[in-house]
Amino acid sequence: MNCKLRRLELLRNGQKSDCELQVWYEDKVKGPRSQRVFRCHQVMLISASEEFERLIKDPDFAKKKNVISVEDASPTAYEALLLYIYTYEVCNAVTIDMCGDLMLLAQRYKMLDFIDCYIEKLANQEWPMEVVLQVFHLASEHNHPSLMDLVAKKILPVATQVLKDHSFLKLNLKELKALMIILKKEGVLSDHELLDSLRNYQEVNDLRYDDMEKFQLFVEVTQIFQNVVFELLFEVDGTLVLPEEEEFLTREIGSATSVYQRSSL
Repeated sequence: MNCKLRRLELLRNGQKSDCELQVWYEDKVKGPRSQRVFRCHQVMLISASEEFERLIKDPDFAKKKNVISVEDASPTAYEALLLYIYTYEVCNAVTIDMCGDLMLLAQRYKMLDFIDCYIEKLANQEWPMEVVLQVFHLASEHNHPSLMDLVAKKILPVATQVLKDHSFLKLNLKELKALMIILKKEGVLSDHELLDSLRNYQEVNDLRYDDMEKFQLFVEVTQIFQNVVFELLFEVDGTLVLPEEEEFLTREIGSATSVYQRSSL
């Protein structure tokens, strides 16, 4: 039996374990609160993570009979993390839905190589558009550039089609913002075309001052384009007003010239 399989068996069978990781979660079948117990080995956890080392050296660890109790992520996510610690591979079947939990665990335990391995495994899966944008939003929140790049690659082949067939109109505002950031960064469409799509989105979804919470989120999306548009105007009812395309191009050129002149001083 090779080393990886041997370590895998140690985790799965709990043989020679000297600590437990108890993951608490809500179980819709068994009741409001359940736990899954992983029988682990302190040396493996400490070798992988400074945070695990801190938890194990904490006096409470011995008081609790070598038990670490957590409830910040699902048991499935913790299983993926432990499998990586023991084998340096993402061994179980991972899904895009797990992304938020896995990114949280990678940050908490300072194991960024773990999330990189997970991303490599995700890259070969088919991603629905809504999921792509959700993952991009998570990557933005966690400041994970490699995942953001992967999301951009996933979305680009269908990005233009999403706007043409108007399916983007069904996105929520966080998903819309993620889509616009990607399309602007990659230069798939002009800024004027993207802003025109935003105006269409506003009209179809009736985003006006009378729903201030949603309207403010929509304004945040339009602010992505502040570097090329000096001033985005809104009518009395909150409708987005765009300059004519020719005027828009003039502003873009003027803005670029101004930046060049400042950088030359």
